[in-house]
Amino acid sequence: MSSNKKMAAAIREAYANYGDDPDDWPEDIKKEIRGQTEEEHTAENNVLRHMILHGYTNKYIAQERSNKPKYIQQLRDRMRKRDELDYQATPDELTQLKYNVKHTNKPNNKGVAGAMHRDKDWVRCMREKLREADNEAQR
Repeated sequence: MSSNKKMAAAIREAYANYGDDPDDWPEDIKKEIRGQTEEEHTAENNVLRHMILHGYTNKYIAQERSNKPKYIQQLRDRMRKRDELDYQATPDELTQLKYNVKHTNKPNNKGVAGAMHRDKDWVRCMREKLREADNEAQR
């Protein structure tokens, strides 16, 4: 049975057992139904979240993963509201960032972000991390 059919069956069962007003349903039933909805897209969302955490732009993610940029923006906003948006970078990405900062005509965050197809906030956060690492190394 597909997840949509499971979810529809759970909703029909809740209506039959607890009435027409979902506000009157027990909390565990509502959580179960919400959980089934979230599980449906979990694997794809994990990939999208990973790309967002690594600073890729909505447009780039949408092109690579065949999603709508609006959906990516909604996911990014949800992550930001839940305080889950803690940007990350691999050592290779940091090396690429250093290179782009040194060799870009406009080494500001927006210029570097455009060259790397990354969000300018990610570039800002990673440049701060690089500065902190350099300061630690100099001590």
